[in-house]
Amino acid sequence: MGNALKASCEVRPSTEARRLAGGDPEELNWAELIDQLFQPCHEALLLLTSPTEQTFGKEPARPRKVVQCFRSAAAASQVETLSDRLGLVCQKGQKKTPNQDSAFYLEFLDSDGDKIWLACVMDGHGPLGHEMSALVMQWLPLLVLREPKLASEAGRIVPSDPQTVFDAITAAFQKMSVLMMRASAAPLQRELSGTTCVFALAARGLLHTANVGDSRAVLGTLMPGPSELALRVDCRPLTRDHKPEDVEERARIEAMGGVVKNQRVYTDTWPIVGLNLSRSFGDSRVHAVGVSDVPDVTTSFLESAAQTGDAQAACESDAGPLKQFLAVASDGVWEFLSSSDATDTVGAMLLSQKTASQAAERLASRAENSWRQEGADMDDITTIVVVI
Repeated sequence: MGNALKASCEVRPSTEARRLAGGDPEELNWAELIDQLFQPCHEALLLLTSPTEQTFGKEPARPRKVVQCFRSAAAASQVETLSDRLGLVCQKGQKKTPNQDSAFYLEFLDSDGDKIWLACVMDGHGPLGHEMSALVMQWLPLLVLREPKLASEAGRIVPSDPQTVFDAITAAFQKMSVLMMRASAAPLQRELSGTTCVFALAARGLLHTANVGDSRAVLGTLMPGPSELALRVDCRPLTRDHKPEDVEERARIEAMGGVVKNQRVYTDTWPIVGLNLSRSFGDSRVHAVGVSDVPDVTTSFLESAAQTGDAQAACESDAGPLKQFLAVASDGVWEFLSSSDATDTVGAMLLSQKTASQAAERLASRAENSWRQEGADMDDITTIVVVI
């Protein structure tokens, strides 16, 4: 992949997207974009997984993608404490294909001083799934930030009205869909390639999520227990897996000529191909028979200690505010772990004063062990943990 964007005063996503019509996805130059999109006062910081891999830890350690960091000069102090509140692991599985997972994390201060952050995981599949996931990773932050619907309050990158943010995320995903269908045009290896996408945006006490596929986001809250060391974690799933056997998903697929069997969507014409998802980006061959790229978009409150009954008791006993965290991961985590397994794992680490980075490592390690215990060929494992 080469740089598709040169230094300029204006960013034109639609112009760059035209280059994808030829079937050659290209990456954006975020080293330049970060300074075009943000002022120094925003203290912006962006993490992207790169194609470069390194092996970490002791044998039998798996290769992991190196995480690139792009930031403004004013964000230097943010990097020093980043591991306390953020963990990101993108680990290769045992398949012969490249690691097809990708992820990004972006944070900045808006004009009112509120911290805004975005977290996203993509899980590619098919012959060129690694390119498809990387394409979404590169373009989605830009499409969200430059969505005209967000420009409703002077000076603010993200407006205070939650409905406006909800609508903007939906619109950005629609544009991402168009771009991905171009990238998934002929030849056949592109038509058979796609990616999931689970996305979160936190702003002013609200958490907006959008999901296409079976990657997943869950919100965990450490609740007061009988003692300081007692683990009690509230688990709130924020997304649902899009699977062909779901009643509503199956009805849409069969109405468009797709065949659902063995938990997959099959085309009704040669070459017969199957996909174990009912929604995805790309995958133009099965999108013709009902697979969708329309996301589920939701908005949730980020509850402080004073906003729940149990938490109120904690406040009165001087226990302080509750600690919340978001776990976003590809299905390499969810294949053998439940949402509550994940939040319990992360919660236990945070309860023992571990960092978000250490919690993400532990979640990835537990997922890896579950694959080994099942005797299955390990999938790529990607997880992001954000302490809120």
